[in-house]
Amino acid sequence: MGDPRDPVDHWLNAEVEPLPPRPGAFERISRRAHRRKVMRASMSAAGVAVVIAVAAAAPGIVSALKPGGGRPVPPVAASSPRPTAAPAVTGNGSGGLSSQSSSPVPTAQTPASLVNQGPLPGNFQPTSVTFIGVHTGAVIGQAGTQGHCASTYCTSLAGTTNYGGTWFGVSAPHAGPPDGAQGVGQLRFLDTDNGWAFGPQLWVTHSAGAHWVQEQTDGMRVIDLETAGKRAFALFAKCSGSGADFGTGCGSVSLYTSTAAGDRWQRVSGPAASLPPAAAGQAASASLVLAGGRGYLLAPSGELLSGPLTGAAWTVADAQVPCLPGAPGAGGQPTGALMAAGSGELILVCTSAASTAGDSQTKVVMRSSNGGTSWSTAGDGPEAGIATSVAAAEGNVVVLATDAGLDLSTNGGVSWQLARSGPVQARAGLRGFSYVGMTSASQGVALPADPGLHEVFITSDGGATWQISPL
Repeated sequence: MGDPRDPVDHWLNAEVEPLPPRPGAFERISRRAHRRKVMRASMSAAGVAVVIAVAAAAPGIVSALKPGGGRPVPPVAASSPRPTAAPAVTGNGSGGLSSQSSSPVPTAQTPASLVNQGPLPGNFQPTSVTFIGVHTGAVIGQAGTQGHCASTYCTSLAGTTNYGGTWFGVSAPHAGPPDGAQGVGQLRFLDTDNGWAFGPQLWVTHSAGAHWVQEQTDGMRVIDLETAGKRAFALFAKCSGSGADFGTGCGSVSLYTSTAAGDRWQRVSGPAASLPPAAAGQAASASLVLAGGRGYLLAPSGELLSGPLTGAAWTVADAQVPCLPGAPGAGGQPTGALMAAGSGELILVCTSAASTAGDSQTKVVMRSSNGGTSWSTAGDGPEAGIATSVAAAEGNVVVLATDAGLDLSTNGGVSWQLARSGPVQARAGLRGFSYVGMTSASQGVALPADPGLHEVFITSDGGATWQISPL
């Protein structure tokens, strides 16, 4: 019987002698290994150079992701409320008030105008108006019927892009009308993005009115607010007035400021951080005017302060102006001393108590060409009517609103003529006009004292004639 093992198994189990390498093989392997080490070192150095280059470019990348740098910042999710910060208020201007969100605060890309939300609600009753530039403006007021509004509140906004030619709906703050420490009734926009509703609460929008957020005021009421440059300035006060008289009984008034999108209100240092009060037994009010790159603040005591629009300290321009602000009127504004600025001058209308014989009042027009340091008499104002508001513009234009109508002076208050009588349809006790403002030498706007007329008055010829713009 032959060998039972398979020949393949026999071959696999046989001894194998390895072949010798070709001549020079070991030298070639050594050279290849050396080249691989050099290449790895070069690649590592290149990687370090890339990291260094990215690090050097990082500041530019980061700045491009910040607001205003390169690509726009993505909107905050509608379900993500902004974190709140506790207020820190001090008397030396080092403290501030941070915004407090009561609703989501999405950011938005800069719109061309206020956000149009469709037709206006019915029964629109405007209480305040603001304009941005020569075309765009907005009004705030109550609209609809209580209990049948779009939300719990009937506060509404209307916008225009053709200076009151037509109006459209804009989202409004979720607040009621002025009622003691609650609600809002006044409106100011700095630009098409940033606006504030106030008096006595404070609300802000950074999205052209699409969304509103309540600001923290630490229990104080906002009795006046104006905007200019890149900032808003406001008067915060501790008041005790009830109902619509939210600006009465104010024992402490301070000037605060915030950048357009900063949402942090800071006391303006110096005397403006705590204004001197009115004398004991006297009604107190205050007013704020921003013009010509400076701000002017008439304190309850009659002291006039002035300062830059940068947030830096304000100083005393006049320890005592010719007349006291007196009791607050509609919207918390003074009734004894009405202040405006135009043609490089400050205008001050000093009023007396209303005549018991009828609807008349003594009015003296004062003006200052040196920022309120000294004053001269321009002339007597119109006797008819009780003064409510004054506006000034380039070309020595001064317009006075009273409960009898709108009076115009084209020579800085020296002489006057009646430009528009009060609306004849106004209800008793709400005659004439509550507010007048000039946005340029030719354009201006006025509000009837009776918001139930659903009207705004517009001028395009420097206050000589006024046309109704219906809401």
